[in-house]
Amino acid sequence: MKTKMARYPCTWQALYSWDAANNGTNKPSTNFCRWNGINCNDLQHPGRVTAIRLRGSHLGGTISPDLGNLTHLQDLDLSQNNLLGEIPISLGGCTELRTMNLSVNQLSGSLFPDALGHLSKLKVFNVRHNNLTGVIPMALSNLTALTNLSVESNYLQGQIPSWLCNLTSLATIDLALSGLNGHIPGEPGKLTKVVFLMIQSNRLEGPVPPSIFNISSIEHLDLSFNQFSGSLPLDIGFQLPNLKFFGTSGNQFEGLIPPSFSNASALEYFLLRENQYHGLIPRDIGIHGNLQYFSVGQNQFQASQPRDWDFLLSITNCSKLKLLDLERNNFVGIMPITIANLSKELTWLSLANNQIDGIIPAGLGMFQRLTRLNMENNLFTGALPVDIGQLPSLQDLDMSHNRFQGQIPISFGNITSLSKFSLSNNFLDDTIPTSLGNLRTLVSIDISCNFLSGRIPQEILSIPSLTILLNLSNNALSGSIPTQIGQLNNLISIDLSMNKLTGEIPDDVGGCVQLQLLHLQGNLLQGEIPKGMEKLGVLENLDLSSNNLTGPIPEFLENIKTLNHLNLSFNNLSGPVPDTGIFCNDTILSLTGNSMLCGGSPFLQFPSCTSMRSQHQMHLLIVFCILGPLIFLLVSITTCCFIKRRVKPTIFYQENLLNEAHERISYDELRSATHSFSPANLIGSGSFGNVYKGTFIIDENLAIVAIKVLNLNLRGASRSFLTECNALRRIRHRNLVKVITVCSGLDHNGDEFKALVLEFICNGNVDEWLHPNTMKNSTTTKRLSLMRRLYIAIDVAAALEYLHHNIEPTIVHCDIKPSNILLDDDLVAHVTDFGLAKIMYAEACKKNHGGNESSSLAVKGTIGYVPPEYGSGCGVCTDGDIYSCGVLLLEMLTGKRPTDSFDRSEASLVNYVKMAYPDKLLEILDANATYSGNTQDVMDLVIHPMFRLALACCHGSPRQRIKMDHVVEELNAIKKACAALMGS
Repeated sequence: MKTKMARYPCTWQALYSWDAANNGTNKPSTNFCRWNGINCNDLQHPGRVTAIRLRGSHLGGTISPDLGNLTHLQDLDLSQNNLLGEIPISLGGCTELRTMNLSVNQLSGSLFPDALGHLSKLKVFNVRHNNLTGVIPMALSNLTALTNLSVESNYLQGQIPSWLCNLTSLATIDLALSGLNGHIPGEPGKLTKVVFLMIQSNRLEGPVPPSIFNISSIEHLDLSFNQFSGSLPLDIGFQLPNLKFFGTSGNQFEGLIPPSFSNASALEYFLLRENQYHGLIPRDIGIHGNLQYFSVGQNQFQASQPRDWDFLLSITNCSKLKLLDLERNNFVGIMPITIANLSKELTWLSLANNQIDGIIPAGLGMFQRLTRLNMENNLFTGALPVDIGQLPSLQDLDMSHNRFQGQIPISFGNITSLSKFSLSNNFLDDTIPTSLGNLRTLVSIDISCNFLSGRIPQEILSIPSLTILLNLSNNALSGSIPTQIGQLNNLISIDLSMNKLTGEIPDDVGGCVQLQLLHLQGNLLQGEIPKGMEKLGVLENLDLSSNNLTGPIPEFLENIKTLNHLNLSFNNLSGPVPDTGIFCNDTILSLTGNSMLCGGSPFLQFPSCTSMRSQHQMHLLIVFCILGPLIFLLVSITTCCFIKRRVKPTIFYQENLLNEAHERISYDELRSATHSFSPANLIGSGSFGNVYKGTFIIDENLAIVAIKVLNLNLRGASRSFLTECNALRRIRHRNLVKVITVCSGLDHNGDEFKALVLEFICNGNVDEWLHPNTMKNSTTTKRLSLMRRLYIAIDVAAALEYLHHNIEPTIVHCDIKPSNILLDDDLVAHVTDFGLAKIMYAEACKKNHGGNESSSLAVKGTIGYVPPEYGSGCGVCTDGDIYSCGVLLLEMLTGKRPTDSFDRSEASLVNYVKMAYPDKLLEILDANATYSGNTQDVMDLVIHPMFRLALACCHGSPRQRIKMDHVVEELNAIKKACAALMGS
């Protein structure tokens, strides 16, 4: 045997004592009983080899057939070596053999040669972890003394033979990972001595024979990762009282967990993951305190009432618990505080993909051995627990797709073992803490789809271990991209899209030589595409769309052979388009919205570069011809205006509006224009009066106006009139309803009369368009497309931006809602009804943030649109308008009023949307909000950003709400990005 292994150097160390050169002679030692690994313990036949034990001896080569000559051999252990070839049939001559352990090698060929069927005394046959093939041979059925059969991790085929149940001495059956199929045959209940039964990871199917669950000797039963079906017997815990390991993961079992499992007092491993079990988890499942691994994820278990969580109480008794897996079930409601009483030995905690809500209980910081914490895809609220930063062993932290608010705790920078980190799709705000730069073992970070602001910390871009993902997209990050990005030379994916990043793309990005995906779309980046990108030789996906990039398309992009998606649309790129490489494939290229490009492949439909140059020269000539006369005309007009100013005082129409209004129009004129305020002319009503349609004849021309008549019997109506006059006399904006004049005097009965005459907006209000009255006879159904709703949102936001930021002092509208948004013939929105408006000075607004000044009209606004802080006594401020605008936007997107009925878990329109955000937005989108184009594109570019922006407006904290000027920027960016995808 030594000769056959001579070509394997490592063998000589194990067989050192077998070598003639090392025994003091020139001849091999004849006293082989003293050789390493050899035993001769047969007293009746001294000098005969009875055992060869060379486990883990680095042996190579094949097994010598000469071993078959060792007729007194009882124990053969060649496991954990590098042996090749087949099992020698000559071993059939070792008739005294009791143990044959050839496991963990690279043996091939038949599992059990027929000649070995004569080994009637064999008790242990262990060939696991080899490359053996074929079926389980009939020859094994002769081994009636066999107690241990281990063939795990080979390449067998066929079914488990029925005769296996006749080997009644078996205590260990290990057929795992062997490629077996079919049903479990025969009568396994006859195997009354089995302690270990492992048949996991095959292709077995059908119901498990009930008799298996009656073998009371079983301690380890693993049926995992097959295709078994059926349910567990209710008395399983009584029939298998010695059970320590029970696994059915990855099958199709259904039904309840039998409460009788609480009788299995030694149970340590309880693994039911990925089946169809349902119902409640038995409350006493961990009562004996021995559970170490409890995995029931990816089933249909339920917990909707506080008492349904009682099973956690018994599991807190398990002081050695290392794993608790409850993910992907139907657990609902607030997580009990008992979660903090689990074993301090816990290394893995997963509650992901349920509907657990409320605040995470304090105390997670005591699980010092925790390596994995997964709570994603739930409904958790409140702040992220600061004590998570006290978990020194944590490697995987996923809290994404929840409703967490507030800042990312600085303490998270203390988790120096962290490898994967995800907080995406929450409502986190403020800046990204620089302490995250301390996570020097991080390979993936995803904090996208939040409301984070400020600059990208250069410390994060200096983490050398980042290799998989850096995703900061869909936030409100600003400033330039740090040049440290070039230090991420092993990173595969970078996504900084949909932020407010400015400046140029740094040339240093070329240092990311392993980059396969780079997304920078939807920012405010400018300048040319940097030449440094030429070094990104394995880049597959590049998206720079919806920025302000200029200059030519670099030729090096056509030379990146791996590039399979390129989007440069909606920029200001110019010059010729390359015509090779990716630029020849219209399915993976987008250059839309770059009007100064020319040439390229015909499918791009850009003009030829020659005609572009001719057009440019013609444009210069036209401009020259027009510019001269135009400048002369402007100078002349300016001179005339200057002269008029010197000889005639300026008349400020708006400043004198209130003083002159009653002289310009009378009550009788208004009465005549409305046919005595006829109900036929009534077009609307509000908190303090009615609005009528009025008709005047001025210079033989018909003029239609809206006349708002105040009901002065109502408390606050006079104040409302003065408020609206004070507001309207100072403002002028295309999206605000214009005031024409006012009337303040006496009516025909001698009573006080006050009215406002406004421009007539003829197309109704947004409320009528969103919620058409089915009782009205109408030949056409009013519908607003998704794109039109976006335009209306932009109009309203522009009006509020003007009121909040562009006039001094600021005006707060205080009653933004659909019925106060009028639409003209072109469906342009106009904000009206300033009856509750309040003129604010900066000091007052700042003071009202703290809630020290109550509103002058109690709670200002309409129920459902009023911000929550107004109800607690905080004073009026622009942040209130922002909240109302957010609710308006949610109403336009969902078609639901904030006063509609919602489930108790949702309670309001804002919470209703939060429950669906971000994965189920299509389900709550108003069916009448039609759109064209690819649904996924519309989702990414329009629906998701609009919902996200609306929720940013509805933040519970007034200070954390996005400001109106930023709302306008965001909406215009959405409009620009989606203009080519759909029409209005």
